This record gives sequence, C-alpha cells and structure tokens, in this order.
Amino acid sequence: MPLLAASLIFYAVSSVDYLVLMLALCGINYFAVRGLSRMMDQRRRTWIYMGSVGLNLAVLITFKYAAGLVGAALAWYGWPVENGSAVVRLAAPLGISYFTFQMLACVTDAYWGKWQLEHGFPQFLLFGTFFPQISSGPIPRADRLLPQLSGGGGPTTEDRLAGLRLITFGFFKKYVVANRLNEYVPAVFANPAGLGTVAVVLACGFNVLQLYADFSGYVDIAIGSARFLGIRLDPNFNEPFKSTSVTELWRRWHMTLSFWLRDYLFMPLLVLIRDLGKLGVALALVVTFAICGIWHAASWTYLLFGISQGVAMSGEYLTQSWRAKHLQGFPKFWVARAGNLYVLGFFALTEVLFRSTNLSQARAVYACLLHPQSAGWFAGPPESRRFFLALDFAAVACWIGVAYLYRRNSIRATPWFLLLCAGLILFLGRLGSAHFIYAAF
Repeated sequence: MPLLAASLIFYAVSSVDYLVLMLALCGINYFAVRGLSRMMDQRRRTWIYMGSVGLNLAVLITFKYAAGLVGAALAWYGWPVENGSAVVRLAAPLGISYFTFQMLACVTDAYWGKWQLEHGFPQFLLFGTFFPQISSGPIPRADRLLPQLSGGGGPTTEDRLAGLRLITFGFFKKYVVANRLNEYVPAVFANPAGLGTVAVVLACGFNVLQLYADFSGYVDIAIGSARFLGIRLDPNFNEPFKSTSVTELWRRWHMTLSFWLRDYLFMPLLVLIRDLGKLGVALALVVTFAICGIWHAASWTYLLFGISQGVAMSGEYLTQSWRAKHLQGFPKFWVARAGNLYVLGFFALTEVLFRSTNLSQARAVYACLLHPQSAGWFAGPPESRRFFLALDFAAVACWIGVAYLYRRNSIRATPWFLLLCAGLILFLGRLGSAHFIYAAF
C-alpha cells in the first residue's frame, strides 16, 4: 500500500524509535477493537476496553506530562536536574495527543457497538498513522475514514484541483498571515506596559487572527493533501468568527476536538451527574473544558483558559430561557451583532491566557487593558514601526480578499488562484518559520 508506506516514512523522519512505539500501539488497539467487534461476553469486552483505554492514557500522560511533573518535583525538593538528563529530554512522539484521541474514540465506539472492525491490520495501521493529519488533526472517526483507506476509486480531477486549492490557501494563511502577525504579537506581550494600551488591544486582536490563520492553515494543508489523494477528512473550522455565542464558537472552532469532547467526555460525565439537573450540565461543561485546557499543556494559563470557556458556556446555558424572554422584543439582526461582538471580545481576552508564557505575562497584559496608558505602537527601531504595521494590515486585507476568491471562484479557476497565492507568499510572506502552533500539542 503506497499510502501506508508514505505514512510510515513520514513518521520515521520524526523518530525511528517512536515509529516502533506507534506500530506497537496500533497493533494493541487493533486487536482490542477486533476483540470488541467479535466478542459477545460483556465482562471480557469491558476488561478489554478498560485495558485499552488505560494503556492509551498511560502513554499520553507519560510523554506529555510525566517529564514536567518529575522535573517540577525534583526542583521542589531542591534536587538538581541537569538539562541533559533523561527526565528533561523526554520528548513526546509526533502527534501523540491526536493519535490517542483517535484511538480512544475508535475503541469506545467499538465497545458501544456503534461500528465493527471489518478491515485488516494494514488498513488500521494506515488509519492510525495517516500522514496528512497525524501531526495536528483533524481527529478522524474510524467509521468515516477507514472505509476510504481500504481501497475503491482513485482521486478524480476535481479532487486533485480542490486539494491543490486548499493546500495553497493553507500555505498562504501560514506564511503571509500567521508568520507576519507573529512579529507583532510576541513583541507586545513581552513588554505590554512599555508599549501602551493601543498596542496591547491591537496585539490581542492580532493574536486571535494569528492563531486561527496558523491552525486553520495547517488543517487546510492536511485536508487538501488528503483530498488530493481522493480521501475526505472531516472539516475542522466553519467560519468561527461569525458565532453569536461561545457555545456556537466551539461548534465551529477545532470542530473535531469539540465533538470528541462532547461525545467521549461531556456526555459520559453528564450521565454520571444527571441527577443535578441544569447544575449538572453547567458543571460538566466546566470540567470538560478544564480538561481541554490541561490537554494543551499542564500550566495554569491553559487551565484557566479552559475553565473560562466552560464558565462562559455554562452561563449561556443557565440564562438561555431568561435571554429568550427578555430579548424577544429586540431586532434579531442587532441581537446577533451584539452576540458576535461579545464572542469576539471574550475570545480575544481569553486567548491572552492561551498565548502567554505564564500568569505573570497574562496579568501584565490585562493590567495594561484595565489601566489605559499612552505609549508606542511597536517594539523596535522607530523608523520601522509604521512599515511593520502596514505589512500586518496588508496581510490581513489580503487574507480577506483571497478568502473571498476561494469561496467564489470555481474549480476551473484553480491555476489563477494558485498563482495569486504563490505571488503573495513570495512578496508578502515570512518564510523563515514552518513551525505550526498546534503541532506542539
């Protein structure tokens, strides 16, 4: 299978040792799913399911959190931890978070009887290591992706063109928008008090745009690469900035993760505390998104980011009837616009936590917003400030135009669209960094 060979080579470039680990995990999960699909004894099925879930979580915790926890414990007790020690050097395998979520969903669906394994190990191995999405998603579901990986017709001309358009659009968002805005945001966050409130407000807005351009750019490249091969991955974004509530935002932002959290964390948790009624729903939302925050990294900033999202959605849920009653007399258009402004403002403010390296930096940014002060616009030589800002705004303006053309142009216009994006990348893009933010999670 050429696709399987390509996926294994892609992963081996990251680390041959971790490729062996991934092969072992795919094998264990394959036999677990096959047993759950064929076995009738419920007690045995439960033991297989619990063992598989426990193993996947143990691997994730070991590589994602154990090194940091052990290092913090040693530092707490005053024991020296050299930078070259095995504890500090323990690095997570490529895409381990997304792989774990993928396998947990696969095993859980098989245990619940939502689907049965009808494919051999090569197809399942390809499902676990499929190279376009292994690094940063989207998180696929077995019942939708495995049948596509098992053969059938090859990609059509439309698949090829649609894939190329999406790949090119993704590279445009990464190099022209995300990399360009990344020059401004870190400089302001590093010294908010010295640059003033105007610069901080602009940095908060650019921060959200940069994160979206960076992550959705990667997803476009991943989905486009799969589409070029005739495989359709689930979408991960659906115009999230048009949302009129935080709840709607998370139905449009990182959709495969949001739906995974809903199906495999929120709903089971809600069943456990269903006797609490509406309070149980609110509590389940907060706990779910607190875990979502910690999933990104074990830090206070990510934890508070997750909790803030859960609290906002809980508030929207608990006040749903009240809002429907008291806002029914207002024009729907203006209610929607007010909701949209609320979402954009809330997300921009909470993304400060997501972007900040620690709580001290986040507090400094919020302090500058709460206590307005006049200062400069950008860190750097005075003669370059206006030039860099002009390029930032030009990048955002080009993004709006290119996105419009992407939605409106037909597949036949693909060559012209590719030339436009390539030209903008060459003349306006920042080509120095190919690192994607979500590859770190």
